[in-house]
Amino acid sequence: MNRLEQAQQSFLESKFGRHGKAVMKKVDSKLVVKYTRVSGKKQFDKNDSIENQNKTIDDFAEKNNLQVVANFGDTYESAKTDARKEFQRMINFCKSSKGKISTILVYKMTRFSRTGGKAISIADELRTKYGIHIIAVTEPMDTSNPNGVLFQEMQLIFAKWDNVQRQQVTYAGMKNKYLKGEWLSNPPQGYRIVRENGERKVMLNETGHKLKKIWEWKLQGMKNEEIMINLRKIGVPIYKQQLHKIIKNPFYCGLIAHGILDGKIVEGKQEKLISKELFFKVNDIIRSSSLYGVPHKAEDNNLPLKVFVWCAKCNTPFTGYVVKKKNLYYYKCRTTGCKCNKSVKEMHSKFEAILSEVAIKAELIKPIMYQLENTFADLNKENSEKQQILKGRMTEINTKVSTLEEKYFIGEEMTKEMYDKFITRFREEYAEIARDLEICTTGISNHREMLKKAVEFCRNLRTVWLKGSIKIKEKLQKLLFPEGLAYDREVEAFRTDKINSVIALIARLSGDSAIMQKGLTPFFESKSLLAVRTGLEPATSAVTGRHSNQLNYRTNLLRRRKCTKISFPSKFNL
Repeated sequence: MNRLEQAQQSFLESKFGRHGKAVMKKVDSKLVVKYTRVSGKKQFDKNDSIENQNKTIDDFAEKNNLQVVANFGDTYESAKTDARKEFQRMINFCKSSKGKISTILVYKMTRFSRTGGKAISIADELRTKYGIHIIAVTEPMDTSNPNGVLFQEMQLIFAKWDNVQRQQVTYAGMKNKYLKGEWLSNPPQGYRIVRENGERKVMLNETGHKLKKIWEWKLQGMKNEEIMINLRKIGVPIYKQQLHKIIKNPFYCGLIAHGILDGKIVEGKQEKLISKELFFKVNDIIRSSSLYGVPHKAEDNNLPLKVFVWCAKCNTPFTGYVVKKKNLYYYKCRTTGCKCNKSVKEMHSKFEAILSEVAIKAELIKPIMYQLENTFADLNKENSEKQQILKGRMTEINTKVSTLEEKYFIGEEMTKEMYDKFITRFREEYAEIARDLEICTTGISNHREMLKKAVEFCRNLRTVWLKGSIKIKEKLQKLLFPEGLAYDREVEAFRTDKINSVIALIARLSGDSAIMQKGLTPFFESKSLLAVRTGLEPATSAVTGRHSNQLNYRTNLLRRRKCTKISFPSKFNL
């Protein structure tokens, strides 16, 4: 073929020639980048792996006349994910090089990635779309042909397999330690890691001792917002989600719950912050609350009955909303299709009527106090008897201690070991009795003053609720009706299965005033929560509302008149 024919052939091939799809794309350049890494900080600090990787890669580049234009890595990044900062920076640099970078140099394919299929996808994209190939300098593979590509992909698959094998060994070791009660990861807030004589311990820090207040406050009925405010006052800022996690974390009561245990809970070796009894008691209260599982929003003083009132038909707590154009507030059931929607004005009016039913006239304070004291005495009779028994036991122990000391110090009739044995036992018994006695005494001391305050408080319930802040309203509602109120749309009335027992008794004793004022059956007529003394006959109706009032008015009125015939001492001047 002469020169003219060669020129024509070259022209035809350049203009009309077609290349097979199997031809591997490769940038014709001597410019390369290198990527080095180790898996963890300990490897980075204690070993020269990074230095060795750099030296080996540089020697390979020099031998093959390659120019390294950029270094990536030189730090610790786990290869079990490809979302690594330095790795992604390197990939983006190569893609944006506009055909100038031909190769990525790594020490081994395990240094590039251990993600298997994902790593194969990244390598394939770099190769086919950008013409950039990956070379492991300790195990070089020619990826310009299908065989070389296949072997490199096998290297990436084995890298993932090796990682899985290591994870299984590590997982088994970690699980065994967790089963023994050892916490291996970072401890939750309030704890620190302490090493004593080579032993790793999880101990409480200064913040931890302050966190103990959370469960104590929660047991007292304090809301999460108040708890967070109180924590900030003692130097522990915390947000709502964090507080919820702390309350539900059994780690604080000495237990370990970790995903590696597959749902199993074991006794931990960490220092306990609270007792198991306190932890379970608080969490039981939270789960049994009508608010549990209800999304919380900012408190609105216009909607104090929100969540507190629930739908009698579907048992779902009411939420609230405002029609902004008219500035009108409404309560509604959250269940789709229930269609229970009531104006705030109407709901509040019905609730105020309930509060009015326990209004006490001034002339009834003394007889009601008399009845409450008698009822309290009946209910605490057992405590009084127990108190006398405990005091008797304390006297017996004091006598035994005196006799013991006389035999040891004066008569010298026993050894010191024997004396210590008996005196320790007597002191422990005395301390236990003292604790039981304190509980009994707390239950029956200063009760008259408390009952008097309760009666005085019941004279102004409606006023307190109307003028109080949102927190006062909610506390009053919870005090009167611990489990909230159900709203029955069919009879348009509230109903409940649980009422504060003292309030219920006061309402029954002062029920005549409610009948005379409104001609209605008192709301509390439905329950008999206290064992009252002679002269009181509790009602048995379990239905409240307009229909019950109309049917049972005469019967209830007669029952009320019978209840007023209580024989009080003459000093009350009735």
